[in-house]
Amino acid sequence: MHKPNITDICLITRDLDRSIEFYTQKLGFTLKHRMPGFADFAGPGVILALWEATHIQETTGVISQREEPQGHNVMLAVKLDAPAAIDAIHDELVAQGVQVYGAPDDYPWNARCLYVSGPCGELWEFFAWYEGGEPGAVAGATTAQETL
Repeated sequence: MHKPNITDICLITRDLDRSIEFYTQKLGFTLKHRMPGFADFAGPGVILALWEATHIQETTGVISQREEPQGHNVMLAVKLDAPAAIDAIHDELVAQGVQVYGAPDDYPWNARCLYVSGPCGELWEFFAWYEGGEPGAVAGATTAQETL
C-alpha cells in the first residue's frame, strides 16, 4: 500500500480573517497565499492552510461545520526542543491574549505540555520530551523524518 506523504494540513474555519490574524499575529506564521475563502502559510514542514467553511461548501459541495462546536475536533501538535521552551511559549502566548488551558504541566507520557485554543475550535498542543524521550515506541517503527 502506498503511504501518503502529508504536504498540507487544512483547517476548516468559520472566520477566515480572525484565523489569519491568530496564525500570523499570535503564532508567528507568515501568510503565503490569500484568495477568497482560503489562505495558507509559509513555514518549515507541512503547509498549514485555512479554508472558510461556507466557501468550501459553496465551491465543492463538501459539507462543513458552520456552527460553534461543543468541543475541539482537531488538534495540531508542535514539538519543542526542551521542556523549558514550553514555559517560554506559554508566557509569549498569554502576553498576546491567546486562550490557554492552564499553565504548562508535566504529563505521565514523559513530556511537558501546553494546550492552546485557536479561534475556531482547533486545539494546539506544544510539547517537549523529558530525558529518555517518548515512551511506548513500537519495535521497528520509523518516524516521518527517518523515512525522508
